[in-house]
Amino acid sequence: MEVKTEGIVLQTIDYKDNDKLLTLFSPTLGCVTAGIRGVKKPKARLAFSAQPFCFAEYVLAEKGGRYTVTGAYLHESFFDLRTDVLRYYGACAVAEICRVLAIENERNEGLFIACIECLKSLCLEESNSAEAVITFLLIALRESGYPMDLGYLEECDGEMGDRIWFDFSDGRFGSLERCEKGERASISTYHCLRKCAGLDFDEDKTAGGKKRALRLLRAYLFEKTETQFENLGEFIRMQEDGK
Repeated sequence: MEVKTEGIVLQTIDYKDNDKLLTLFSPTLGCVTAGIRGVKKPKARLAFSAQPFCFAEYVLAEKGGRYTVTGAYLHESFFDLRTDVLRYYGACAVAEICRVLAIENERNEGLFIACIECLKSLCLEESNSAEAVITFLLIALRESGYPMDLGYLEECDGEMGDRIWFDFSDGRFGSLERCEKGERASISTYHCLRKCAGLDFDEDKTAGGKKRALRLLRAYLFEKTETQFENLGEFIRMQEDGK
């Protein structure tokens, strides 16, 4: 059976002398493994389709639940990601998160679109890589059933003071008394998250919040998935303090 689907390469593994195994993220198929033959040979016709972050329409031959790439039509290579190490690790973090959250044979168009939009943003020199990844993470959490509730500002009528906590049990901010499994969070973290979520925020209170927001999101992801997300950790370590 032949299947046509949009897909993005999240991971590649060398297989045999000239073949590769691709981890493809499809909006309709979820994350699937697909073999691609002869792709390491000089002048291989489908070499482009076996590169990390390649976004293409893939033609897959399916037999016994296994997929083989037989054709591909390029949409975007995202080649610019390879020219900046920080943005490259941001893209690796996005791919890593999709590999964990996207389930095989389960549609997840929201996560797929968020992945593509984040990679597009990371390719733009004028974009902020930390904000791009934070925005993606917030959508990825929501699409995977772990939404982060950023409504504490409205509940407190803007009078939060400097004591705010994040509850890992239900993904919401609040006072210590309201948190079942809480951790102290900074006001800059909270306002940075609201900014990336497209909500009202105070720009003066976002200073230094991006790195803290990324750390909190990684911790929340670990709480829900028990996965370390090493590429995301490296991306966070590369962020400049106070930026």
